[in-house]
Amino acid sequence: MSAGWRDRSEASECSWDSLPPGPGLAAKLAEIDPGTLDDSDRVAYLAATDRLLGWSHMLQAKALVAVSDAVCAATATPNVEFSSHQQGWVADEVAAALHIAARTATGRVNAASALVRDWPRLGEAVASGELTLGQAREVYEAASILSGCADETGADLSDRAVEMSMFFARDLPPARLRERMNRLVSSLDPEAATRRRRRAERDRTDVSMWAEADGIACLSARGPSLDTVAVRDLIDARARAMRQAADEGDDRTLGQWRHAALLSAFGLAPVGRVGVRRAGDESTATALSEPASVVDDPPLTHPDVQIRVTVPLTTLFGLTDTPGELEGFGPLDPELVRALAADAQWQRWVTDPVGDYLIDEGRQRFPGARLARFLRARESRCKHPSCGVRSRNCDADHLPAFGAGGQTSAQGLSPTCPRHNRGRVASGWRVEEDGPKDPHGPPDPIWVSTLGRRYENSMPAVFTDDYIPLRR
Repeated sequence: MSAGWRDRSEASECSWDSLPPGPGLAAKLAEIDPGTLDDSDRVAYLAATDRLLGWSHMLQAKALVAVSDAVCAATATPNVEFSSHQQGWVADEVAAALHIAARTATGRVNAASALVRDWPRLGEAVASGELTLGQAREVYEAASILSGCADETGADLSDRAVEMSMFFARDLPPARLRERMNRLVSSLDPEAATRRRRRAERDRTDVSMWAEADGIACLSARGPSLDTVAVRDLIDARARAMRQAADEGDDRTLGQWRHAALLSAFGLAPVGRVGVRRAGDESTATALSEPASVVDDPPLTHPDVQIRVTVPLTTLFGLTDTPGELEGFGPLDPELVRALAADAQWQRWVTDPVGDYLIDEGRQRFPGARLARFLRARESRCKHPSCGVRSRNCDADHLPAFGAGGQTSAQGLSPTCPRHNRGRVASGWRVEEDGPKDPHGPPDPIWVSTLGRRYENSMPAVFTDDYIPLRR
């Protein structure tokens, strides 16, 4: 998705639009049929219901904590503060009352405790409508990793992470907030981030399989992010090359071609499908009748796949422990990116020290025009609110449109995915200028939705660091 966005729509004249979450807002919303409202007010009504859900969730969170305390008090053992058995007994009580599984009940109680006891500031933000439940969940799940860790002043790092997140969490969707929180957590305790990565690589790397409905099974490979991203990109590139070389009558979807590309890497082919035809070769393998049978034709040549990791020069020099960034994935701990930089092709990026906008991307060759490379380096995803397409798969979009005066320059272009670029007129979305903009930065328009709501992008700089510890 776009890194984030803010609702800049004009305040509704409806009295409920400014009411805080609570019984008054619930009563007011219950009186209104949203189908009778104007287009923009319908969206405002929807947003009000979401604020109300956060308030009601916190009511239940407090009830869950109260029930947990009551069960613990009723089953307390002298001289024992808490036993592992009590967690199960709490789950049994909650599960019976709510008709849910005990494991689900445990998850709800733990989440409620995080918002009510561990980080009450988060709970207050959810109850007031400042944060959604999904946003709060991403914050406390990331911050919990730092529980029990203290900084040089003795302050708990998890509390520090939560407080710092309040400056940006409200503008970010959960997926982007997760990336931002992972970067923040890694910056606050880079050595712990390295230890966690090593432990996770040892304990969680595996290949597994499970059955699904309709004769489908899922093969899952979990491993280090660099390896996983490389394999995914290789499969995708290989699948597109295979589809391009296939006969005109082959109507397989791209997903089916990705599956075929995975099998072909091991010299196999899907059931009932012909083997992969080599470029310039008129012969094909016969249809296969056995699962995972060997293909007669050799697999296609491996396409060239590039894995891009962005890292500040200060981290490479050991001056800071700012995490690096793996394109399409997220942050990497400083120790790993330093090791990668020792055996990699480098591309120089120069950024302005004040505005942190990209000035120069160096002379390293990459596919595509220099300006397109510049745009992808500056903005990682489609700029349309709610879209998560990576910039490498986006168009260089004029914002505003070329016909409306948009310039073909770094100041007039941003990555926008084909759907939100080419279908903008038909969908009813449009972009508008909103005052003077940074003459060296990207376009920063207001996005106006089909129903007239106005949204402002919240795009991070090339490196967005909420905390940059200097090495002693």
